[in-house]
Amino acid sequence: MLSLFRNRWERILSKKAIIIIAVIIIPLMIGVAIMFSGKPVFKETIAFVTEQDDVQHMPSDSAFRVVTVHQKPKFSDLVLGKYAAIVEKNQRDYKVTTLKSKADQKMIQQFFETGKMPGSYRGEDELRTERGRGTNIVGFIVMLVLMQGVALTGLYPEDRMLKTFRRILVSPVHVGKYLLVQFIFTFLCLYIPTYLAIVITNVLFHAEIGFRLDILAGLLGVLTVLATAFAIFMASVMERNISLMTSGISVITCVLSGCFISFTPHYPILNALCAILPQKAYMTFIHGVEMGHTMWEYKIQVVYILMWSAVFCFLGGFITRRRINKGIYE
Repeated sequence: MLSLFRNRWERILSKKAIIIIAVIIIPLMIGVAIMFSGKPVFKETIAFVTEQDDVQHMPSDSAFRVVTVHQKPKFSDLVLGKYAAIVEKNQRDYKVTTLKSKADQKMIQQFFETGKMPGSYRGEDELRTERGRGTNIVGFIVMLVLMQGVALTGLYPEDRMLKTFRRILVSPVHVGKYLLVQFIFTFLCLYIPTYLAIVITNVLFHAEIGFRLDILAGLLGVLTVLATAFAIFMASVMERNISLMTSGISVITCVLSGCFISFTPHYPILNALCAILPQKAYMTFIHGVEMGHTMWEYKIQVVYILMWSAVFCFLGGFITRRRINKGIYE
């Protein structure tokens, strides 16, 4: 196992693009996210569907930016956060489509009917402040770590493509041992640069991160286990466009899980899907810890995340063994 680990280390050092991204770009993005996490975010945007270019008496409020569109935006624009709401004018009233709560939906409707937003409405800035700075920072890091995991697992599909995977398995190294080495290697290459980037930003620039460094080490460890297992699974399932597919899945699931802003859909099917996602459990976990609770109070969420990780690893190994038995990697 040690020789296989050394082999991966020597080969990854020759991948300059991966090294630059893992050691420079990703830590830099994390540092920037920490430094600017306290800055106010852009106003939420409401799409007002109308056929007219100039709309008389367009309502305005400091919490929103209203833009006119000629065609109703897609539902995915709401999911991805491009618009906070879509407003259509009927004969006498306004129809509001949004993923916000029913109360917020009524407030937005009232905003267009009266031109004033009720004082009880809380905008995105207020919601981010309520969530906590640490939760906002780590929520952004979740997406980066999930996306970077597959890049650091790139030697695994490369071995299959170059026909060296089968030769490795002829040696005393079996599939389980091979994937274990890959898991450990990916975990370390993900965890160390990410944690160091946070520590350096905190120590050198005195940036507030919302967590003690020792607590953050544990939180980041749970996340890295999930990201590594997900990377192993995706690299086992797919042969091509692994990074592209993984990036898309990571972005969409992180948005649905509320990694960037609290996401509470009011569609039963979508709400059920969001509750299943491991990132959702992770966000609940880190938010509770930032609010002063102990990690042990969220053992259900931690176990749930680790169960997802175990399933990803199991499926990755199962798929690989099955393909070997079929002679696909000959």
